[in-house]
Amino acid sequence: MSFGKIVTLSILVAFSGGAGYRYLMGTQPTAIATAAMPVAFRPYSLCSGSKRYHCVVDGDTIWNEGTKIRIADIDTPEVSEPKCASEAALGAKATKRMLQLVNVGPFEMQAWPGRDEDKYGRKLRVLVRDGRSLGDILVGEGLARTWTGRRQPWC
Repeated sequence: MSFGKIVTLSILVAFSGGAGYRYLMGTQPTAIATAAMPVAFRPYSLCSGSKRYHCVVDGDTIWNEGTKIRIADIDTPEVSEPKCASEAALGAKATKRMLQLVNVGPFEMQAWPGRDEDKYGRKLRVLVRDGRSLGDILVGEGLARTWTGRRQPWC
């Protein structure tokens, strides 16, 4: 299927799911803390270099249309500064899997209740497709932990 057909299909799916009605009627969700924000499907790549716009950094961080997103419901092993070889290997697997998951198709970004950004200025969001957190998929596959509010060692 060509990229143009994928984009067209994604738009049709979004409009049939109610996004088109809200767009045409000029109405938007008012409660940002609980509102789900649909993400138009556009393929992600792995981030590289200093210019990051629409890519996956690691298992729990992505860039979406120029906004850095911290996937709020999980913690994955570090890839940029791992503490041991097993953390580096598991972090690489989590990054690869997150890239696969975000590239399956459209998903929503749900705000993290009570907090919009972390201390680094990243938007805190839960990625959801068909009612299921993409982070929960990583947790179920042993590639992430449910976020408890603090980092724990992977080594």
